[in-house]
Amino acid sequence: MDKTTKKEGMRQETDCLGSVFIDRRALYGINTVRARDNFAVSNVKLGDQHDYVTALVMVKQAAAITNHQLGVLSTDKRDAIVAACQEIANGAHRQWLIADVLEGSGGTSTNMNINEVIANRALQLLDYQPGDYHQLHPNDDVNCSQSTNDVIPTAMHIALLLRVPKLLIALNELAESLCQKRDEFSQVLRVGRTCLQSAQPMTLGQAFSGYASVVKRCASHIETAMTALNVVALGGTAIGTGFGAAESYRSRVVENLNDISGLTLRAADEHFDVMQNADDIARLSAEIRIAAEMLGKIATDLTLLGSDDAGGLGEIALPEQQAGSSIMPGKVNPVIPMLVQQIWFSIVGNDSVVSQAVSHGQLEINHFEPVMITRLFDSVDLLTNASQRFNDKCISGLMAHETRSLHNLLHSSALATALVPEMGYQKVADIVRDKHQPSRSFMDTLEQEGLMTKEQAEDCLQRSVARDNSIE
Repeated sequence: MDKTTKKEGMRQETDCLGSVFIDRRALYGINTVRARDNFAVSNVKLGDQHDYVTALVMVKQAAAITNHQLGVLSTDKRDAIVAACQEIANGAHRQWLIADVLEGSGGTSTNMNINEVIANRALQLLDYQPGDYHQLHPNDDVNCSQSTNDVIPTAMHIALLLRVPKLLIALNELAESLCQKRDEFSQVLRVGRTCLQSAQPMTLGQAFSGYASVVKRCASHIETAMTALNVVALGGTAIGTGFGAAESYRSRVVENLNDISGLTLRAADEHFDVMQNADDIARLSAEIRIAAEMLGKIATDLTLLGSDDAGGLGEIALPEQQAGSSIMPGKVNPVIPMLVQQIWFSIVGNDSVVSQAVSHGQLEINHFEPVMITRLFDSVDLLTNASQRFNDKCISGLMAHETRSLHNLLHSSALATALVPEMGYQKVADIVRDKHQPSRSFMDTLEQEGLMTKEQAEDCLQRSVARDNSIE
């Protein structure tokens, strides 16, 4: 294709590296084209990240309003920029947000992609053509008083504040379902096990009270970690000095951002800190990882308890969701707990990446926020979806096999602990090791040795598990 033909339907934009031709209809510009060509690695485009895009345009809208208030942006430009931002926030023009989120410029390509789309849409609203930057410029006007280094961390915080509440809802709903099972199974006697060996009698409800409690606690710790995200870097410009922003911009822009977002953000007390460090992101990621690990532990327990009674414990019945084998007819696997376990592994990996990225910031900024964003967003979405699936497709329909649970209990040595106060540890241990035979239940051993009747055992079991495990 010759140069003349290439120009048809195209516009030319120039930067310090030269010129490129861009489709006249496109709302992105030369910086986005270079990003597209350089960073197409993850197949996750900026336009795919709804909350992130929404956060970015909130920042740009607040900046435009503030710059107008301070006399550095005209009314016409402010109105056009604000209108373009609102259109993007409502879902329009996102096909032009094509920069790979995992871009290698510390967020510059992301920032410029959003700047160019806002600028070119604002130009259309002012009856100019995209690329006519003499009338309204992506850097001079849309990015006025800002740098990538304060825009990106601020947008990341806002996006997480928008996104994580969905995870908290999913975790708390899961905890509530576990509470319901706690109550439903409050009279189901079973063997409490330590190191996969019989330990003491308990109820299945008591086990579920522990599951419910830890899920609630994980949600609470995530919510606490989120409070640090209300502190934002906006107004720090490139390295925390605020150089390049209009006087009084820092305080006003956060006020305007709160009006737009409905959040309770505040400017950092120490901008050099928030520009250099991302420990608040690492802390949130770690709490999400811990929550994933706890759900994984519960899923592991349920897989063991639901192992079939021919070759396993068989104390609960997991909802059957699909055939489990392409060769073994009738086999059904615990697919939902196994899904949760794989999500757990994935989130542990994501948190490791976040931790590495946070610790490798250099001097005045951290260049690795793009990978923090992608991994943390992935963790939030994975854990949200896993919590919902775990709740809907496993916990809510889970049932107890009471007869099997009682059978396992009476055949175990879990009753031995009840004899210790009267007989002493060593004598009871001798009974367990020398008198008890695997071919008969431990209850039969106790009766044959004249140590305890079934009535006494039943009374002992009821007393041992009769305590209030309600969760506040």
